[in-house]
Amino acid sequence: MKRAFTLIELLVVIAIIAILAAILFPVFAQAREKAREITCVSNAKELGTSMMMYTQDFDELYPLAVTWGNPWSDWSDTIQPYMKSWDIMYCPSGGPRMIASWSQPQYEWWANWRWFVQYGFNADYLNNANGQCTNFALNGEAFGPPTALAAVQEPARTICLAEDGQDAPNDSIGTSLAYSPASDTAPDDCSWGAWGTNGGLWYPAGSGTTTMGFFKPRHNLMGTVLMCDGHAKVYTPGQLAAGTNWQPGISGGSIVITDESQYLWSLNK
Repeated sequence: MKRAFTLIELLVVIAIIAILAAILFPVFAQAREKAREITCVSNAKELGTSMMMYTQDFDELYPLAVTWGNPWSDWSDTIQPYMKSWDIMYCPSGGPRMIASWSQPQYEWWANWRWFVQYGFNADYLNNANGQCTNFALNGEAFGPPTALAAVQEPARTICLAEDGQDAPNDSIGTSLAYSPASDTAPDDCSWGAWGTNGGLWYPAGSGTTTMGFFKPRHNLMGTVLMCDGHAKVYTPGQLAAGTNWQPGISGGSIVITDESQYLWSLNK
């Protein structure tokens, strides 16, 4: 006669299975996230190729972050003809896409007219207006005139795009721009926001990831960044804030550049 399992033996087997599941499930989750990270980096590289194709057609100038007019548009609309699919504007780890809902004329320029994208342009420096943010008669366009490729001293160490944007329904605001950490205090920066707990106009205290200038570290606490030479990889918030005194909990107005040679946002190294 076959011997049946005792209750103790069954409980031991169940316990072993539970322990193995507890060990393996996080590993599987990290593997899935790594796959999404690879896709996100690939998207950024394709955006970089589209950006370079645009610059070759337009006198080696980067696109404007925002273009005034009717309709309003931004850099993502400008390079759209050079993209295979609008889907590369979104991270696979990002939340559902949310339609831009700001209908008031004074805000329409801020939101992409189709959707909020999930990669942000380094408008603080690639559309630098030398501090004349609101002088549209001088600048001609929002933020400032387009930047020439030749103005970027070290393309491999200068940010072009950083993963950001809205993860609906958890965020109340979206943008196609990525703000630099010290934009509140840097004299050569033109922006309306910065990193930090108070974060300026668009970043109320306690609003989650917006304390990092819309940079979204979606991939195991890292986020995808495209450099001006076209290469892309993931960075931690601390790596993107290199050359400043940024640390979690610091207020936006207190963040300053301490070593511009290490500051990945600036054109001057």
